[in-house]
Amino acid sequence: MGTFERIRKISPIAIGIFVVIFVGFMVATDADIGGILQQGMDYKTAELAKINGDKLLYREYEEKIREQLELQRKQNPEGNPIDELQIRKSTWTEMFEEILLKQQAKEIGIKVTDEEILDVLLDDPPSYLRQPFTDSAGNFQRQTYLEIITNPDVILNRLPAEVPQEEKQRIVQQFKKDLLNIENYLRKEKLQNGVKTLVSIASSFVSPSYAKEKYIVDNATADVRVIFFDIKNVPDEKVKVSDEEIKKYYDENKRFFPEKHKRKIKYVIFKIQPSFQDTQNVLKSINRFAKELEELTDIEGRSKLFERKFSEHNGEISEYKLAKDLPLQLAPYITTIPIGQVVGPIQTNEGTYFIRLEDVRKGENTVVRASHILIEFGNNKDSALTSAKSILKKAKAGEDFANLAKIYSQDRGSAMNGGDLGYFGKGMMVKPFEDACFAAKPGEIVGPVESQFGYHIIKVWDKKSEEYKYSFIKFLPQVSRQTEKAIHRDAKLFREKVLDEVPFDTVAKQYNLTVRTTDFFDISRPTLGSNYLTAMVFESKVGDVLEPIELTDQGIVVAQVVDERKAGYQPLEDLRERITFTLQKRKKLDILSSKAEETYNKLKNLGTLANFREIDSTLPYYEWLDLKNNGFIAGIGQDWVFTTKIFMLPLNTISTPFRGERGYYIVEVFRKSVPSDNLIKEELKKNIQQITSNWRQSAYFIWFNKIKENAEVKDYRFKFYREY
Repeated sequence: MGTFERIRKISPIAIGIFVVIFVGFMVATDADIGGILQQGMDYKTAELAKINGDKLLYREYEEKIREQLELQRKQNPEGNPIDELQIRKSTWTEMFEEILLKQQAKEIGIKVTDEEILDVLLDDPPSYLRQPFTDSAGNFQRQTYLEIITNPDVILNRLPAEVPQEEKQRIVQQFKKDLLNIENYLRKEKLQNGVKTLVSIASSFVSPSYAKEKYIVDNATADVRVIFFDIKNVPDEKVKVSDEEIKKYYDENKRFFPEKHKRKIKYVIFKIQPSFQDTQNVLKSINRFAKELEELTDIEGRSKLFERKFSEHNGEISEYKLAKDLPLQLAPYITTIPIGQVVGPIQTNEGTYFIRLEDVRKGENTVVRASHILIEFGNNKDSALTSAKSILKKAKAGEDFANLAKIYSQDRGSAMNGGDLGYFGKGMMVKPFEDACFAAKPGEIVGPVESQFGYHIIKVWDKKSEEYKYSFIKFLPQVSRQTEKAIHRDAKLFREKVLDEVPFDTVAKQYNLTVRTTDFFDISRPTLGSNYLTAMVFESKVGDVLEPIELTDQGIVVAQVVDERKAGYQPLEDLRERITFTLQKRKKLDILSSKAEETYNKLKNLGTLANFREIDSTLPYYEWLDLKNNGFIAGIGQDWVFTTKIFMLPLNTISTPFRGERGYYIVEVFRKSVPSDNLIKEELKKNIQQITSNWRQSAYFIWFNKIKENAEVKDYRFKFYREY
């Protein structure tokens, strides 16, 4: 008997939890079942995936999506766009992991009982349940809480009288649904905590000997004198690697390079973009509007024309904005026209605008509009200052500031706009620059002003504290329905021609399209950002031409499966460069071996490498201090062989040459600091606790990631969705 079935025995009414108590669970609405019916599937049993044999049902997934979307809408009263695709991705991951968690919990014998959930609900409710029943003094009203939890009829009496009875009933019904969601949530949370605890304990036994060695490694340091023969000093042309050597290495090591089943496609993309006719239609609308506007000279007449066009072309109205928050290319118009005036057409990077100023009100914050020319310090600060003064003189003499900025400014982003930075408020620019701008008068040119970026010559155009409200009509060529149909038709005809055995590349030339070919990819990798395209590739055979697939922000893809590799090992050709590099490195080390040995024979009787110059002052000599056994050598890079070896060498003795990852080394360790036995003994218990804690924190995630990696997943999402 489920926990909440048992609570129903306490109360004659089925219970749930009101949405205001736990906002994480919202209304679960019916899923759209049109797609299911079209495929002849049963909505109740349609499978979205099988995970180690367990089903993830389409119905359950869609209900979860609806819950999350409803939650997002309620948390987003401003109506900002909701990323449904991201919600689908995160919900898929959540449900996938929940199934794996239940499977693993069952396998290792962890179970969450109804009594445990009941104890939480009635005796120790979590904070999100306690909060609505906590008064301003922080006191939890337990009696009220229990009364509502065990008898939701109370809600009907507590709601205001003006709430319709039907709405009251809906609230109570929602109350019931949400509590069932709470049960699932608590059960999952307890299950996860139980598994996490067991895995962490099982994975975190630390032997005293390991803890001792780790403490020594972490706390030991050494100072060394080194003759270092760097592998980088051996030119590539000095070593030759034959095809036979590469093949031999591959045959001996290919087991270390496993490969999943992979495929490769060639494809073309039909861009969904406005046609010439679409562009011409927009230009006609712009020119017609501009001509009608030009014929009207009074504000009232132009405003009435704007109102008619506003409705016709889906115009928009802005909120009040400071000048700094206005679109850069529209701000000079909005800030200078009288209220009610209409101006346009205004060409911008985003389209062609007609705007009307609706209102202006006094704001509290002042903003300034300025342009600048930046001269960076470079290698000679004095020279930069001289250049800046010269440019300032030209600007003050009346030369066009925007043109000077385009020629001289080293802030290339603003230089393209004549140095114009638009409007900005205090705190938005570096302090010296900001101070100069706010101190200058509109029309004034000042400088050179020094900042961390260089010297600035500044022209202040305007200062304002007003806030502006405006309407706008934006014209931008749009893909017409007719154009879109034509593009889809061309994509289908492309496929049909290839199916009629016209070569893919030949058809692409006919349509003036570029043919691209992917690398080999496996079923887990989205192709061109699309999981659906990948799924279709693996549902097809080599040689098949896929149905055209429309991809967001890319266009319509027509693809042909051109090659595949069965699961096995990566082929030699894919690994040739990597193997060649490895073998070259080995041969370079072999070359250094004889040189290192020869040098050692000269130095071995010196007693100390400090006297190496007596033998050969050209030798590559280094002194590295405070080295740890962490694989890192400052200025050289990583070499675990070297840092491990130096702590094994005796003090004040010149070592025989030894081979590392980065070259050959002749070493003299002249100082070594290793924790004493007494210190190790004192710190051992604390060190074991620290290691155990670190392991416990990471053990579950490492273990669970491996569970996910090894899961047998049959993903059927491609049968239901084009994007997922």
